[in-house]
Amino acid sequence: MHRPKPTHIVSAARLTPGQYLAALVQYRQLIWVFALQEIRAQYIQTRLNLLWVIGRPLLVLALFTFIFTRLFTIPGLRYPYPVFAFIGLWTWNNFSYLINNAGSAIMTQQDLIRKMYFPRLILILSKLVVSIIELSISLVLTLLLMLILGTPLSYHVVFVPVFVSISAVTGLTVAVWLSVLSIRYRDLHQFVPTLVGFMIWLTPVFYPVTVVPSAYSFMLYLNPISAAIQGCRWAILGDTLPSIWYLPAIGVCIALLLWGLMIFINAEDELVDYI
Repeated sequence: MHRPKPTHIVSAARLTPGQYLAALVQYRQLIWVFALQEIRAQYIQTRLNLLWVIGRPLLVLALFTFIFTRLFTIPGLRYPYPVFAFIGLWTWNNFSYLINNAGSAIMTQQDLIRKMYFPRLILILSKLVVSIIELSISLVLTLLLMLILGTPLSYHVVFVPVFVSISAVTGLTVAVWLSVLSIRYRDLHQFVPTLVGFMIWLTPVFYPVTVVPSAYSFMLYLNPISAAIQGCRWAILGDTLPSIWYLPAIGVCIALLLWGLMIFINAEDELVDYI
């Protein structure tokens, strides 16, 4: 006689935070499955995509190096501009990747969500894994660039994960809220890339915070990504340590992330009805 296969029953009742965390642990392998699937599709199946992930930031860096060294001059810059700007660029790219990809993960995986059950947060976490891999590539390129330009590495480098985490938390906060709101407002995610493209000019990605007039410093302190960029530059180059005035915005961002996660978990049972 053949033994019957075990049956897994998924309850329609809402999970408590503890139960949801247990479900995340149970299905944790899916995070790597989805992450590897995207990496394989984008960077392994075609060599052109692998070259593009390396060449794209370098092309952007070359453009802004020309603008800010040939057309405009940044006073008081103590480091080679390519290294200075590249650190800001990959910190920002980590943030923008999470918004543009993790924020739309629910909408782009509608067919999968209808077919099988798993904690939907896994889709967002898989994008976080991909962003960390891309960030690691950028860090290696930064070290190579510093070696070529003869820029010394600061002993603060061990603090890079702290400031990268600020960038990741900020990106995840926006991504989670975007996922929640996109359940009912499907067109919302279409406006986000334009908004992110505009926000880069209000963030010290390609210029130092010293060029911002003191009367407008509050705009920097309201932006946790500014703290992440300045912190990464401090950790790698020994630049100025970020101001403590960034802490309130970072604290609010963490609170919004936790609040958004609670709403996301409670709204999971509505996903199939709205997508």
